[in-house]
Amino acid sequence: MAVLPWRWSFLALLIVSLGCQAAPSPPSGQTAASDTPDTAWANESDLIPLVLAQVEDRDLCDGFFDPEVAATESQVYVLGDRALVEVLCARAAYQMVYAYAAVASDGTLTPLSLDGFYPDEAGNFQRVSEPTVGGLASFDPSQGQLTIFSKARGIGDCGSFATYGWTGEGLALETYRYQACNDDPNGVQTAPDPENFPQIYP
Repeated sequence: MAVLPWRWSFLALLIVSLGCQAAPSPPSGQTAASDTPDTAWANESDLIPLVLAQVEDRDLCDGFFDPEVAATESQVYVLGDRALVEVLCARAAYQMVYAYAAVASDGTLTPLSLDGFYPDEAGNFQRVSEPTVGGLASFDPSQGQLTIFSKARGIGDCGSFATYGWTGEGLALETYRYQACNDDPNGVQTAPDPENFPQIYP
């Protein structure tokens, strides 16, 4: 049976958090915006409001948007003369919805799409590009690499695992792994390391 893109199953699982969450600490290795010359933003804290002010007008979160979650849990990574902003659009039962944008030194915002693959009904993988992604994300500023584990169900035994590299302007797909769900009730009900899922790309 073909697996539908994450967004369709996600609609049924979307559970928005109530109340504010504690703001996370900045990731290690993050560069202070004040160290970057000639920027339109004085510091990293300026970037979150700048991006969130445009989320709804530009539909950055593709219909998934909890302003309280986004305001407290989005992240900024200053990378040279640009910044990568990770907008945490909403929380769900076992993963999140993210959107990404690049912000130039003059404050110009460019929404970023992320490439991935989904099997069609014949089982052939089709490459797609989407404005949001559901999953668990981690960005390593020192390597300029984003990893996203998208669970197809809560146990985490199937879904996709993708890595993206920062190009200086956007995020380029580097590797994509995909594991179909085993619907056999007698199948193994454990969650393997998603980095060991079958590789689809390259």
